[in-house]
Amino acid sequence: MLKKLTMYAKAFRYCVHLRYSLANFICFFLPKFFSGLIRAKTYRIAGFDIGKGSFIMGNVELLSGSPDFYRNLKVGSNTLISTNVTINLDAKVVIEDFVTLSPFVRIYTGSHNVGNSEHRCNKPVNKPVIIGRGSWIALGATILPGVTIGRGSVVAAGSVVTKDVPPNSFVTGVPAEVKRILPSGLPVQI
Repeated sequence: MLKKLTMYAKAFRYCVHLRYSLANFICFFLPKFFSGLIRAKTYRIAGFDIGKGSFIMGNVELLSGSPDFYRNLKVGSNTLISTNVTINLDAKVVIEDFVTLSPFVRIYTGSHNVGNSEHRCNKPVNKPVIIGRGSWIALGATILPGVTIGRGSVVAAGSVVTKDVPPNSFVTGVPAEVKRILPSGLPVQI
Protein backbone atom coordinates (compact mmCIF):
# COMPACT_ATOMS: atom_id res chain seq x y z
CA MET A 1 0.00 0.00 0.00
CA LEU A 2 2.80 2.43 0.92
CA LYS A 3 4.58 1.64 -2.37
CA LYS A 4 1.41 2.50 -4.30
CA LEU A 5 0.97 5.78 -2.42
CA THR A 6 4.59 6.70 -3.12
CA MET A 7 4.05 5.96 -6.81
CA TYR A 8 0.91 8.16 -6.88
CA ALA A 9 2.70 10.98 -5.02
CA LYS A 10 5.56 10.88 -7.55
CA ALA A 11 3.12 10.91 -10.49
CA PHE A 12 1.24 13.82 -8.89
CA ARG A 13 4.49 15.77 -8.45
CA TYR A 14 5.40 15.26 -12.13
CA CYS A 15 1.98 16.49 -13.26
CA VAL A 16 1.40 19.46 -10.96
CA HIS A 17 4.63 21.45 -11.48
CA LEU A 18 4.21 23.87 -8.58
CA ARG A 19 6.70 26.53 -9.75
CA TYR A 20 5.00 26.68 -13.16
CA SER A 21 1.55 26.85 -11.55
CA LEU A 22 2.68 29.68 -9.29
CA ALA A 23 4.18 31.58 -12.27
CA ASN A 24 0.88 31.26 -14.17
CA PHE A 25 -1.06 32.39 -11.11
CA ILE A 26 1.10 35.52 -10.78
CA CYS A 27 0.97 36.21 -14.52
CA PHE A 28 -2.81 35.79 -14.61
CA PHE A 29 -3.15 39.23 -13.05
CA LEU A 30 -0.86 40.93 -15.58
CA PRO A 31 -2.43 42.67 -18.57
CA LYS A 32 -1.93 40.80 -21.84
CA PHE A 33 0.27 42.32 -24.53
CA PHE A 34 1.91 44.99 -22.32
CA SER A 35 3.44 42.71 -19.70
CA GLY A 36 5.30 40.29 -21.96
CA LEU A 37 8.78 41.01 -20.60
CA ILE A 38 7.56 40.59 -17.00
CA ARG A 39 5.83 37.33 -17.90
CA ALA A 40 9.02 36.02 -19.58
CA LYS A 41 11.03 36.94 -16.50
CA THR A 42 8.49 35.18 -14.24
CA TYR A 43 8.82 31.97 -16.28
CA ARG A 44 12.60 32.33 -16.10
CA ILE A 45 12.44 32.65 -12.29
CA ALA A 46 10.21 29.54 -12.21
CA GLY A 47 13.07 27.58 -13.81
CA PHE A 48 12.54 27.71 -17.58
CA ASP A 49 15.35 28.69 -19.96
CA ILE A 50 13.91 31.87 -21.52
CA GLY A 51 16.31 34.14 -23.43
CA LYS A 52 16.73 37.86 -22.83
CA GLY A 53 14.38 40.16 -24.69
CA SER A 54 11.77 37.43 -25.20
CA PHE A 55 8.17 38.58 -24.93
CA ILE A 56 5.37 36.26 -23.75
CA MET A 57 1.98 37.90 -24.34
CA GLY A 58 -0.20 35.51 -22.33
CA ASN A 59 0.16 32.51 -20.05
CA VAL A 60 1.61 29.57 -21.96
CA GLU A 61 -0.02 26.18 -21.43
CA LEU A 62 2.86 23.81 -20.73
CA LEU A 63 1.94 20.12 -20.49
CA SER A 64 3.98 17.13 -19.37
CA GLY A 65 4.30 14.29 -16.96
CA SER A 66 8.08 14.28 -17.48
CA PRO A 67 10.43 14.76 -14.55
CA ASP A 68 12.52 16.95 -16.91
CA PHE A 69 9.60 19.38 -17.36
CA TYR A 70 11.58 22.56 -16.60
CA ARG A 71 14.68 21.48 -18.55
CA ASN A 72 12.69 20.48 -21.64
CA LEU A 73 11.95 24.05 -22.75
CA LYS A 74 14.58 26.37 -24.22
CA VAL A 75 13.44 29.69 -25.67
CA GLY A 76 16.02 31.88 -27.38
CA SER A 77 16.47 35.64 -27.20
CA ASN A 78 14.05 38.16 -28.72
CA THR A 79 11.38 35.54 -29.28
CA LEU A 80 7.67 36.40 -29.28
CA ILE A 81 5.16 33.92 -27.87
CA SER A 82 1.58 35.12 -28.33
CA THR A 83 -1.58 34.18 -26.43
CA ASN A 84 -3.14 30.72 -26.03
CA VAL A 85 0.01 28.81 -27.04
CA THR A 86 0.27 25.16 -25.93
CA ILE A 87 3.61 23.36 -25.66
CA ASN A 88 3.94 19.71 -24.65
CA LEU A 89 7.23 19.07 -22.85
CA ASP A 90 7.47 15.26 -22.79
CA ALA A 91 10.70 15.77 -24.80
CA LYS A 92 12.91 18.81 -25.45
CA VAL A 93 11.45 21.83 -27.27
CA VAL A 94 13.99 24.34 -28.58
CA ILE A 95 12.68 27.66 -29.88
CA GLU A 96 15.65 29.61 -31.23
CA ASP A 97 16.23 33.39 -31.36
CA PHE A 98 13.84 35.78 -33.14
CA VAL A 99 11.04 33.18 -33.53
CA THR A 100 7.39 34.26 -33.50
CA LEU A 101 4.67 31.90 -32.24
CA SER A 102 1.24 33.32 -33.12
CA PRO A 103 -1.97 32.76 -31.10
CA PHE A 104 -3.27 29.19 -30.68
CA VAL A 105 -0.06 27.50 -31.86
CA ARG A 106 0.34 23.94 -30.55
CA ILE A 107 3.66 22.13 -30.25
CA TYR A 108 3.64 18.46 -29.26
CA THR A 109 6.55 16.16 -28.41
CA GLY A 110 4.60 13.16 -27.10
CA SER A 111 2.73 10.47 -29.01
CA HIS A 112 2.22 6.71 -28.85
CA ASN A 113 3.15 3.67 -30.90
CA VAL A 114 0.24 1.92 -32.59
CA GLY A 115 -0.54 -1.31 -30.81
CA ASN A 116 -2.59 -4.36 -31.75
CA SER A 117 -6.35 -4.29 -32.36
CA GLU A 118 -7.05 -4.80 -28.65
CA HIS A 119 -5.25 -1.59 -27.67
CA ARG A 120 -4.17 0.72 -30.52
CA CYS A 121 -2.78 3.52 -28.31
CA ASN A 122 0.32 1.67 -27.14
CA LYS A 123 3.58 2.70 -25.47
CA PRO A 124 4.49 6.41 -25.34
CA VAL A 125 7.03 7.83 -27.77
CA ASN A 126 8.63 11.23 -27.11
CA LYS A 127 10.51 13.14 -29.82
CA PRO A 128 12.04 16.64 -29.59
CA VAL A 129 10.91 19.66 -31.62
CA ILE A 130 13.24 22.42 -32.86
CA ILE A 131 12.06 25.71 -34.34
CA GLY A 132 14.89 27.46 -36.14
CA ARG A 133 16.05 31.05 -35.77
CA GLY A 134 13.80 33.70 -37.28
CA SER A 135 10.90 31.36 -38.09
CA TRP A 136 7.27 32.38 -37.87
CA ILE A 137 4.62 29.86 -36.82
CA ALA A 138 1.29 31.46 -37.78
CA LEU A 139 -2.16 31.37 -36.18
CA GLY A 140 -3.37 27.95 -35.08
CA ALA A 141 -0.56 25.90 -36.60
CA THR A 142 0.31 22.53 -35.05
CA ILE A 143 3.83 21.11 -34.88
CA LEU A 144 3.96 17.34 -34.28
CA PRO A 145 6.66 15.30 -32.44
CA GLY A 146 10.12 14.98 -33.96
CA VAL A 147 9.81 17.95 -36.34
CA THR A 148 12.55 20.49 -37.04
CA ILE A 149 11.48 23.79 -38.59
CA GLY A 150 14.45 25.18 -40.53
CA ARG A 151 15.65 28.70 -39.80
CA GLY A 152 13.80 31.53 -41.51
CA SER A 153 10.76 29.42 -42.38
CA VAL A 154 7.06 30.33 -42.25
CA VAL A 155 4.36 27.86 -41.26
CA ALA A 156 1.00 29.14 -42.55
CA ALA A 157 -2.07 29.53 -40.35
CA GLY A 158 -3.85 26.27 -39.52
CA SER A 159 -1.13 24.05 -40.96
CA VAL A 160 -0.20 20.72 -39.39
CA VAL A 161 3.53 20.04 -39.68
CA THR A 162 4.27 16.29 -39.68
CA LYS A 163 7.83 16.30 -41.08
CA ASP A 164 10.93 18.48 -41.12
CA VAL A 165 10.76 21.84 -42.91
CA PRO A 166 13.85 23.00 -44.87
CA PRO A 167 15.34 26.43 -44.05
CA ASN A 168 13.68 29.49 -45.63
CA SER A 169 10.56 27.59 -46.66
CA PHE A 170 6.91 28.60 -46.73
CA VAL A 171 4.76 25.61 -45.78
CA THR A 172 1.00 25.29 -45.67
CA GLY A 173 -1.71 22.63 -45.51
CA VAL A 174 -2.73 19.50 -43.65
CA PRO A 175 -0.24 17.91 -43.74
CA ALA A 176 2.01 20.92 -44.41
CA GLU A 177 3.95 20.92 -47.67
CA VAL A 178 6.58 23.32 -49.01
CA LYS A 179 4.84 25.81 -51.32
CA ARG A 180 7.86 27.98 -52.01
CA ILE A 181 11.41 28.77 -50.97
CA LEU A 182 11.80 32.23 -49.45
CA PRO A 183 14.80 34.40 -50.30
CA SER A 184 17.05 35.23 -47.39
CA GLY A 185 17.60 38.89 -46.67
CA LEU A 186 14.86 41.20 -47.94
CA PRO A 187 11.23 40.88 -46.80
CA VAL A 188 8.86 39.20 -49.28
CA GLN A 189 5.14 39.18 -50.01
CA ILE A 190 3.64 35.70 -49.46
